[in-house]
Amino acid sequence: MSEAFSVPYFKENFQQYIERNKDVFTKTHAMNAYYRSIVGTLINDNLNKNSEIVRRIRNLETAFIEIKNEN
Repeated sequence: MSEAFSVPYFKENFQQYIERNKDVFTKTHAMNAYYRSIVGTLINDNLNKNSEIVRRIRNLETAFIEIKNEN
């Protein structure tokens, strides 16, 4: 199991979300829906450390790009 909020964690979650929603969304639409959901959650999270929010969003962005570029 991947460390929470790491790039591998987000990549795994992207892939699971895409698979679970393949009958409803294209890969891109599923990825965008997951991305928006996570960013909204992170922004509204009451984390005291801004650097932690930035780290999580950066990891999410990296995972998004890597999964998007997979065939």
